[in-house]
Amino acid sequence: MKKLLFTVALGLMTCGAAMAQTGTATPPKAPVVPASAVKFEQVVYNFGEVPYGSDVSHTFKFTNVSPNAIAVKDVGTSCGCTTPGYSKEPVAPGKTGSVTAKYDSSRIGGFNKTLTVFINDEQIKLTIVGTVKEPKSEKAPTTPPAGK
Repeated sequence: MKKLLFTVALGLMTCGAAMAQTGTATPPKAPVVPASAVKFEQVVYNFGEVPYGSDVSHTFKFTNVSPNAIAVKDVGTSCGCTTPGYSKEPVAPGKTGSVTAKYDSSRIGGFNKTLTVFINDEQIKLTIVGTVKEPKSEKAPTTPPAGK
């Protein structure tokens, strides 16, 4: 049994050494990462503190920096509390387009939501953050009891 294992191990080492001597090793090619077709003015927007129930939206503007017209195919959101809007017509080279994010501020507390913009074959992540303040409660004025 030991002789068999030794023979197999020796054979594998010999084959490995022989294969390593043939040809020259070529370094692996780095993946080609295409340059983005668009340049957004900003990819994160902080609303800060917003009043409960207020209309909260922000428009992200972008420029087509590619030599060809581009089109926003769709915009996905990380939850139903964010409503997207976007430029529907193709954007010519050097021209601008926009993506709008409207947040439902009827949820109290902090939020951090992502919009995924699909432009041609590219996906770009945009983020909105902020905090919805708790509404001030309307308390009835208190009057001291009579006689005090």
